[in-house]
Amino acid sequence: MTNHKIYWRILFAGLVTASGFISACKKDFIDQKPLSAIDEAGVFADSIRSLGVINELYSRLGISFNPRRFNNTGLDAACDESELVVDPTIYTYKISSGGINPNNADRTLWTSTFEMVRAANIFLKNKDSIPVSNATRDYWTGQVRFLRAWYLFTLLKHYGGIPLIGDEIFADNKKIDVPRSSFEDCINYLTEELDAAAAALPLSYRSGDANQLRVTKGSALAVKARMLLYAASPLFNNGPRADDPEHLLTFPDANPERWKQASDAAKAVINLGVYSLYTASATPLYTLFLQNTPQPEHVLVYWQPWTTANNFYIEASANPTSRGGMNGWAGVKYFPTQELVDEFDMINGLRIKDPASGYPGIGNDMYKNRDPRLTYTVHYNGAIRLMGSFGNQPVNTYTGVIPTGNAAATSASVDGIYTPTGTLTGYFRYKMCNGGAGELYRPWVVMRYAEVLLNAAEATNEYYGATTEVYDWLKMIRSRAGITAGTNGLYGLKAGMTKEEMREAIWHERRVELAFEEHRFWDVRRWKIAPQTENAETHGMEITRAGDGSFSYRVIVIRKHVFTDAMYFWPIPQSELTKSPALQQNPGY
Repeated sequence: MTNHKIYWRILFAGLVTASGFISACKKDFIDQKPLSAIDEAGVFADSIRSLGVINELYSRLGISFNPRRFNNTGLDAACDESELVVDPTIYTYKISSGGINPNNADRTLWTSTFEMVRAANIFLKNKDSIPVSNATRDYWTGQVRFLRAWYLFTLLKHYGGIPLIGDEIFADNKKIDVPRSSFEDCINYLTEELDAAAAALPLSYRSGDANQLRVTKGSALAVKARMLLYAASPLFNNGPRADDPEHLLTFPDANPERWKQASDAAKAVINLGVYSLYTASATPLYTLFLQNTPQPEHVLVYWQPWTTANNFYIEASANPTSRGGMNGWAGVKYFPTQELVDEFDMINGLRIKDPASGYPGIGNDMYKNRDPRLTYTVHYNGAIRLMGSFGNQPVNTYTGVIPTGNAAATSASVDGIYTPTGTLTGYFRYKMCNGGAGELYRPWVVMRYAEVLLNAAEATNEYYGATTEVYDWLKMIRSRAGITAGTNGLYGLKAGMTKEEMREAIWHERRVELAFEEHRFWDVRRWKIAPQTENAETHGMEITRAGDGSFSYRVIVIRKHVFTDAMYFWPIPQSELTKSPALQQNPGY
């Protein structure tokens, strides 16, 4: 583990960035005293500087979720949600092609999260010196313990068991050589930390509260529920591995009671009574991600610094070139796959492969009467998207004969499949993109209530089976999505499902509802289905326009992905193993 210095930036940058949290603080200590003259004691003798440390701890909350984490791509481009251009230098391409090893492994997550852990430990060491009330100190401490646990859980899902250093702070001249802790010890430690954080954090914030951007009791309990859901899943809870004698990657036993723990944890968030699904719009799944104020569905959000670059963060990478996307494949790096598109049901809630669904098959009408979430997630040929002064215009992803006319009529020349600046798969991402004119400040929604409901549904079904509660949670999500209730009021769900049938329904619902939210990459791994989903070809839709304006359609192969058993976990960077020989590399690397 690297010798993680806490740079002055980590101690103080939160005072001027920190996602806008510090806007209410007026004291400009930088003008009062040179940074080089401020020591650790000086920081924590001042409440404003101390708050700056907390604010900086928030600044990397979205490090794993970040849609530009790897050269304009997030983890959706490393699984079967999105396909990216053939560029072996892009890290997500390396992942999906099976090309990651300890020597080329990305170090950013490992080093950044341990920097945050160190900053948190320095705060906790000095918290009693901060000149604030006991209530404020407890509240600040709850936030810091939550954020430290969040960063450690982020490491855990990437690498398995990690070094647990507790509150220890290593001196700059001390060699750090701490072995990894077992997966079970990590889960137990983080459960305790999140429970302690939840006990110190408020239930909720009222609209207009200056602290409404901070984490709450629900944030801590929801992260614990997600973590316990992961821990109960087959990847970790399927018994010991012969190549993992120290149980760094699994529990030493397979225990179904872990599903009950995950179910109880998710239900505890539901029972708080402070969250609900966002319904304040005729198109809730579109507008939810564009809200620049806290919403009842927000459980954990990262409020980016209010700058131009961040306001248009996703659009610059996902918009069609005709709609202001970056210059073709030099910037637009990922495109939704046919596999994702085919997951969206018909509006009656039936899968398109169900003969009773009414799906007409591949052709002119294949995107009509589908689950409304399709249009809010993916834009296909003919989907309507604002195009500057031309107003709402169809997205044209086709190849073939392009008509003459204005830029709207000829947009296939820059957006169409096989063009140098167009789509690779026949699709563009639309979820989280601002369809209106100009830029829009909004947060990244890292956790939301729909996920909590799906977490509860999955864990409850695995332990108790397809109960009425499980049905109700899925019905809430599908109703909000705009799927019709049907004569039986089940929104397309089959009555009387077995545990196995309900499991498939929940997996399907997660893929649709949570697309592009950093879930699919981890879900297929914890379910241990990655050899089927990731070691496979991805596909797109080739649409060809004839001179008379008619279209022909063909599903095309985009690329073959590679997955090996080693890839269930990430390799620890070789540079870290060199510094800390006590660390043990993951099997297969």
